[in-house]
Amino acid sequence: MKKKACKRERNSQKSKEDILRAAEFKFAEKGIYGARVDDIAKEANINKRMLYEYYGNKEDLYRAVLVEVYSRLSKEEMHLLSEDIDCIDAIKKLIKLYFDFLKNNPTYVNLILWENLNKGKYIEDIDFSNIKDPAFALFGEVINKGKKEGIFREDIDNEQAILSLLTYSFSYFSNRYTLSKLLGKRIDTEESIKKRIETVTEMFLRYLCVWSLIVFIA
Repeated sequence: MKKKACKRERNSQKSKEDILRAAEFKFAEKGIYGARVDDIAKEANINKRMLYEYYGNKEDLYRAVLVEVYSRLSKEEMHLLSEDIDCIDAIKKLIKLYFDFLKNNPTYVNLILWENLNKGKYIEDIDFSNIKDPAFALFGEVINKGKKEGIFREDIDNEQAILSLLTYSFSYFSNRYTLSKLLGKRIDTEESIKKRIETVTEMFLRYLCVWSLIVFIA
């Protein structure tokens, strides 16, 4: 009996993961209003009744997808920021992490764009305190450590620093198609992304560091 129960539990977990994966791609492609539950169930290779049994309705499934993609990024942030590295290296690695994550997770970019079009209607119902707060707190600790060591400027606003770091990376990928057309070349190639990481890293460290150290980080 225990073996059968364990097998049912594993099958149930796999079905939930399959639904979540299929929903992520469909919502990223068409948004919550354009995506159809029938198409998600078909993509996940399960019947629609099971989808409703696991996730309740389309809106709750959409919220579960948002939690999943934010958690995916947060885990990488936490892993990096928990390392015992100096504050400048932490910033350099964090910038690269964001660019690499966004490059490898295009569904994340699309989902956030859709949710902004929704004016954050669905994300406001989600408790992100256990997902984003720890990562933001660790980032704040990195900034504060740099201030204490005389490396970062004491007048740096930690919240503004976090916002700057997030928007530097996200806007690059959220605007990659229009910017590529305007510039007449693709900006999402490996070489272009590498150059952008280098530029953003230099810009951000020049913003954070005290003037006497800027010459050493260029």
